Amino acid sequence: MTRVLTEMLLGMRLAFAGGRRGRTRTALSTGGVALGTAVLLLSASVPVMLDTRQARIEAFGPFTGGVDVPAGDTLLVGVVESSWHGSDLRGLLMWPETERAPVPPGIPAFPPDGRMYVSPALREALAAPGSDRLRAQMPYEIAGTIGDAGLAGPQELAYYAGNRTLPDRIGEGAYRLERFGAYRVSEDDDTATYVMLGLMVATLLLPVAIFIGASLRFGGDARDRRLAAIRLVGGDNRATLRIAVGESLVPTAAGLLAGTVTYLLVRAMIGRLSLFDVSVFTSDVRPMPVLAALSVAAVIILAAAMTLLGLRGVAIEPLGVVRRTVLWRGRLWWRLILPVLGLVLMYPAFTGGKAETMVTIGVIALLTGLIPLVPYLIPLVVGAVPGGPVSWQLASRQLRQNPVASTRAVTGIVVGVAGVIALNATFATVDVQRKVHDDPADADYSIIGSTDPSPAAMKRLNAAFERVDGVKATTTASYTLYDPATDTYQGFLFVGDCEALDGIADIGRCADGDAFVFGDTGRDVTVKDGPRVAVPAKARPAVLTGSTAQNVFAAVLFTPAAAPEGLSRAGLDFVTTSIRLTSGTPAEKSGDIRAAAISVDPFLQVTNLVSEADRYGAMKTALNIGSTIILLLMGLGLLLDVADRLHDRRRLLGVLAAIGATRATVLRSVMLQALVPVVAGLALAVATGIGLGVVLMRLSEVPVRIDPVAVFSPVAAGAALVLICTVAILLPAARRVTSTEQLQHE
Repeated sequence: MTRVLTEMLLGMRLAFAGGRRGRTRTALSTGGVALGTAVLLLSASVPVMLDTRQARIEAFGPFTGGVDVPAGDTLLVGVVESSWHGSDLRGLLMWPETERAPVPPGIPAFPPDGRMYVSPALREALAAPGSDRLRAQMPYEIAGTIGDAGLAGPQELAYYAGNRTLPDRIGEGAYRLERFGAYRVSEDDDTATYVMLGLMVATLLLPVAIFIGASLRFGGDARDRRLAAIRLVGGDNRATLRIAVGESLVPTAAGLLAGTVTYLLVRAMIGRLSLFDVSVFTSDVRPMPVLAALSVAAVIILAAAMTLLGLRGVAIEPLGVVRRTVLWRGRLWWRLILPVLGLVLMYPAFTGGKAETMVTIGVIALLTGLIPLVPYLIPLVVGAVPGGPVSWQLASRQLRQNPVASTRAVTGIVVGVAGVIALNATFATVDVQRKVHDDPADADYSIIGSTDPSPAAMKRLNAAFERVDGVKATTTASYTLYDPATDTYQGFLFVGDCEALDGIADIGRCADGDAFVFGDTGRDVTVKDGPRVAVPAKARPAVLTGSTAQNVFAAVLFTPAAAPEGLSRAGLDFVTTSIRLTSGTPAEKSGDIRAAAISVDPFLQVTNLVSEADRYGAMKTALNIGSTIILLLMGLGLLLDVADRLHDRRRLLGVLAAIGATRATVLRSVMLQALVPVVAGLALAVATGIGLGVVLMRLSEVPVRIDPVAVFSPVAAGAALVLICTVAILLPAARRVTSTEQLQHE
């Protein structure tokens, strides 16, 4: 054991004795390990972040589990749901029935009537320029700030307001609460988002692992000569392997330390970030011990494995280093294990399942399976063109003989391009889909409440919303119809003016006093908890349109003059105001529309039927930044790989020059050796990326649509990167690598 430690310590010392190439290799390896470590530690922190966030939501949740709480030491509450710039705005109106009523977590006392406690993020938003529309959504004076105990995250928009009118609204938006955190709650699972995040992490992390391998191989010839000298003084083969592993531990240890520091810096800033309207406190960001230990072990094992793989096929003898070269015979079966496993695990995505963990593992497995597949494709591509000029024959010989070495740096680009294609194609489709209605007949907003259903009240409701420029409002009152004989749901009865009815059905000509029917209603219908209503004999047929037609088998539509007098509030389900924008965008009008709704009734439910903001905007930004960093890393890795291969083949290129091969022939041969793997790899990346994009689109429940720009932009970037890096190395080295002086050997 002492001997093993001594040999590994010797390897650590040699890590600083490799000259400029050795120091470059150590620095690059350290950077790659640091980046990978930071990403792994952040990934290991995700379970703790989600669990802690869930615990916070449950602690301040004003939920009763659907149970009516009797009066006592209770708090009257009413939830107000709104949004601002695409972020949810959580409001809670409250009024204590006794002094012993439960105080919400995060505030010291109940807010007085007309005053509110706000979250730090909401206070900042209210103080920002252009916040008048936000201020109109909460007509209360600020009394204080909500503490961390009352918030799910530091960027959450929330307020607690006192409202003495709640006793009059019990059952109409207000209810009694005995204590906070009495019931468990769960946030809606978003399978597509989980899978996208998993794919993005894999897209950014796998190329980093490949870059680490490329950097560890750089300058390997100098290391091999040092190991040969150790063999000369009595070291055996096992000793050289242990020394090489010890040498790799230096950049690994430095990278782990630098990665941990990077993780701590990101952790300190994470409270300022919000992804998918989710933010977390810095104190909640800590890795699970088991996952953190596995991450460190994975990095160390990866570095050691890369070192040992680099020594495979190398015979380190006391008098020199000999590289064994045999004809490459790749087997396909084991290369298909990961892709097949990935396809099997992704099966729920095609059957409507929600197994996000299984699908995410499948996506990562399929993406990882590209790495061993790329070398197998190269001989197939080369074999398709057996003849050709001398440069092609030279290139094809090398590609057939050792396709693994020819594709080392390219595989990172292939993996990155495949992941970016899948994500960009999905983002492009979602971006198109969010700008259109699910049904063209739907309005832009639907506002539902239990307000007065009289014609005059509905006109006042329309007028309240139409004070917002570019808004056209129509309102209908809805009553549920049921069959008293079977006590089953039958349909709906709608009351509204001609313009309102025309918004939910195809009615043709219309005048006040007209009535319409849809489906088989018979001569009369029964309103649930209301009167029996006769269907006018002159009622004309109509066809419901848009979302209103979903799951409705029969309906009666009345204009105000034709509506039965006995309706009023008896059996009223809700009053719905449909809003269509005549100018502006949802993002521009959202604040004014929600402020108008709150001025009418704070418990009105405002639903946007078109997206107000880009849900995946933050992920797009993260992907763009991450992919740019990865491309730079891959470019650097490619430069190292090309330089290393030219250095290894300098005598072979010198022989070609000595026997009459022109410099142009040699350079074209080297260029072809770089470009053929790229073409084959990018073709595989396009097919895989499109397949993964289809999976993500199905999970996102959007139509499958492949955007050519989203597909070919990453392909063009990857191809350009390889071409630029190869030329950047070849041109300066052209004269040196094609000189017969390379045949000199001592």
